[in-house]
Amino acid sequence: MKKISYYKLGIAVIIIAAVLRLAFALTHTVSGDACWHLSAARFIAEENKMPLYEGIGRLQPFWAPPLFHLIAAFLYKLFIPISVDFADLAMKLVSPVFGTFSVIILFLIARDLFDEKIAFYSMLFVNFIPVFMDYSIFSFIESTVTFFSILSVYFMLKNMYIISSVSLGLAMLSKYNAVFVLPMLLFLAYRLGKNKKEKMGRLALVAFLPLLVSSVWFIRNWILLKNPVWPFLNGIFNGVNIGTTFNTMDLGHLFSLSTYFEVYLELFGVPGGDLGTLSFAAIPGVNYLIFIWLIGTLIFIYPLIGGFFSVQTEGRATKDFFRGIYILLISFLLMFVLYVVSLGWFNPRLLLPIIPFMAIIWALGLNSIKIQKVYLIAVILVSFGFIGAQAVKLSVASNEWGKYDADFQWVKDNTKEDSLFFGNGQCLSYNINRLVIDQKADIDLKEADYVWVNNAWKIDFTRSKKELDKIDDSNILEVAYNNENTGTVVYKVR
Repeated sequence: MKKISYYKLGIAVIIIAAVLRLAFALTHTVSGDACWHLSAARFIAEENKMPLYEGIGRLQPFWAPPLFHLIAAFLYKLFIPISVDFADLAMKLVSPVFGTFSVIILFLIARDLFDEKIAFYSMLFVNFIPVFMDYSIFSFIESTVTFFSILSVYFMLKNMYIISSVSLGLAMLSKYNAVFVLPMLLFLAYRLGKNKKEKMGRLALVAFLPLLVSSVWFIRNWILLKNPVWPFLNGIFNGVNIGTTFNTMDLGHLFSLSTYFEVYLELFGVPGGDLGTLSFAAIPGVNYLIFIWLIGTLIFIYPLIGGFFSVQTEGRATKDFFRGIYILLISFLLMFVLYVVSLGWFNPRLLLPIIPFMAIIWALGLNSIKIQKVYLIAVILVSFGFIGAQAVKLSVASNEWGKYDADFQWVKDNTKEDSLFFGNGQCLSYNINRLVIDQKADIDLKEADYVWVNNAWKIDFTRSKKELDKIDDSNILEVAYNNENTGTVVYKVR
């Protein structure tokens, strides 16, 4: 009987997942925080400068580490000579490309430290767990920070500690949470040193170089926003207080069961960790489907539990690698605590940099299960279910946003490109390609050229009654566009 080639199976999973990732990414409708990120990237491409207080979807100033946005802006510039549509599609490529690169690096690490079978099993977990699937499709910055984080570990394992440190610096230029990968890198750097002098020298370099690479952005935020890590710890740094900032800490949030339940739900694909969002789909028998989904998640996650009891400790490199993973998990647990006590909630996408390492633990757990072949078939069937659920989510979201295509197009066709809107929802700026002052701003209507009002949509932020009354009572507004089917009204400021 011909021996199974786990190497070929692993490559096949990478290719299949990459194709799915690319197809979903290019066809999905941009929504949520992704609108803010892509609006910022488009602003950079068109204005050749970084945004700050411009209206690109939020009342907040632009503070996010900009590597994702710079890469997306480069792609936008590259394809804009063809058309705006092509340029917008090009920006959607960033997440799936870095998501695919991340799983390739994981495959190389798992194959080098273990074997092709463990590498193949790791591919099943990392490619099909919904949280990784989601954020290597959507135009969020998570797949970028994940790629540079795991790349830094890969180079460190190869004893290329300078390139490793630079890679982690680029990860920190993608998102703040990459700094929590640093303890793992410091440990590996120390263990790979040949003598005490070399160990201490490497520790100093690995501690310093990532901060040096990323410091340009922290310094920028300190100068402009009075806080290097704005909007976090804003009370400590006394940073600018505009929009949403995080100034307080409440340990009580750690004892809320809903926090952990919501994290579990979003890890497995429920938007925002809120089961209520499934009402959008209006699927018959949705309660039964939720029950089946819950069983599927338990089947999928179970090998992770067994994996912690199947960790291999033979060989110094493997032993050090697992110790590094434990340090990484403790570091991200600290991040979890800081987020929860500061914000009162936690978004599982922040865990994306540790998902590839969890995949190896999961693979060892699957490899230890006695009915391995049967369980493998069950995992593959559950993975198909996750893919199907992803397709349904994207279709539902596309249909909801598609209702407003005519409204967005009217703005593009009938207003000047430099028009300033006062509107609601962080996705409005992205969809109409105009600067938009956030609805939370206390603004004199005379400062805007147009006012966009739609309190019928459920997919983005709505206005308060106070704001609506202010608009209704204004004598300087005239209706320029009214779509009774969607509830959209655009007022022109006289």
